[in-house]
Amino acid sequence: MIKEKDQSILIRKISSSDDFCMLRENWNNLLALSPVDNYFLRWEWLWNWWEIYKQRDFELSILLVFREDDLIGIGPFYLHHRSYKKIYSVRRLMFLGTKEMSVISEYMDIIYREAEEHLVTRKVMEFIAEENVCDDIYLQKMDASSRTIPILKQVAFQRKWHVNGYEEIESPYISLPADWNDFMEKCSSSMRYKIKRDRRKLMSYPEVMIRKTRDTGELEMDFKDLVRLHQQRWEVRNQPGSFSCVEFHLFQKTIMNDMLQNGFLQLWFLSVGSRNIAAVYNILYRNKIYFYQSGLDTSFERQFSPGLLLHSYCIENSIREGLSEYDFMLMGDLDGYKRRWTKECRYLCDLYVARPQIMKVLSIVRDTLESVYATIRQK
Repeated sequence: MIKEKDQSILIRKISSSDDFCMLRENWNNLLALSPVDNYFLRWEWLWNWWEIYKQRDFELSILLVFREDDLIGIGPFYLHHRSYKKIYSVRRLMFLGTKEMSVISEYMDIIYREAEEHLVTRKVMEFIAEENVCDDIYLQKMDASSRTIPILKQVAFQRKWHVNGYEEIESPYISLPADWNDFMEKCSSSMRYKIKRDRRKLMSYPEVMIRKTRDTGELEMDFKDLVRLHQQRWEVRNQPGSFSCVEFHLFQKTIMNDMLQNGFLQLWFLSVGSRNIAAVYNILYRNKIYFYQSGLDTSFERQFSPGLLLHSYCIENSIREGLSEYDFMLMGDLDGYKRRWTKECRYLCDLYVARPQIMKVLSIVRDTLESVYATIRQK
């Protein structure tokens, strides 16, 4: 723990799951006062992620920033003790809820009370540097407009640390109007035609139903159908699908139950003749919708687009409920359909920061390996 006398700033590092478990109320209370408030920074999302995804080489490293006894900031981190080419060990600091080569959480950030971003971010970075918390920092899926990014870069540059920002990725969203007809007017003519045509076609089928999961009893079966439809959608593309990962499957099953009990889950299904043909897994939080996952029965009539159609009803319902935004979230390689809904988008980015000595060591290791490989090839 370090203390700054002039402002009585204290930083406490949380390294045990027991201490993390006790933070729920204070964590969510601070988040509710923060400009970065979003569902993926809530305690329950990150706690459940940690409990399910933690590995032997992961170490909890949450940084709590206090002004005297008042919590004003949280650095939601963990350490990944990783081996570089199985030669050199590196302690990499990452956001809870993120993992290399995997997209699970978005809009990650340092949590701070309104107008405290400079103080909190600077103190967190200074603590990391002075207490030798890590060797490098890899912060994934931050909003590119985040207030903390320029501060992180500034402190890193001042300490002559290496800084690298990765390519920004589109995250489309819809600013919802007050009326469904207003939304339709903003759509392209081809999109309007397709929505109206498919809605008319839908009415020609028997026993059509659009419904939302209401209770834990329904969730038990609905979760299985979401997984089935999601996996079917990806397997026809020769892709494994997110739910093929055991940890992802368990994490979503756990967190969706928590969401449902707290009013955050909006799991929608479109069924025809008692057969679910499309699913949309949305999260309702702070007057906006986060579209997280979907599923589709690819064996259904190909001239019909049940996934697009179900999204249209979800958007219409969101407008009816007076919500402000429908966020399609990160644009993947096969997510071009998201651009058809809106021209609005924000960007997510990754940030890499490393101590200069680590960059030198890694460079030496790389050069050594290249030399060894060159020698081997000559023999």
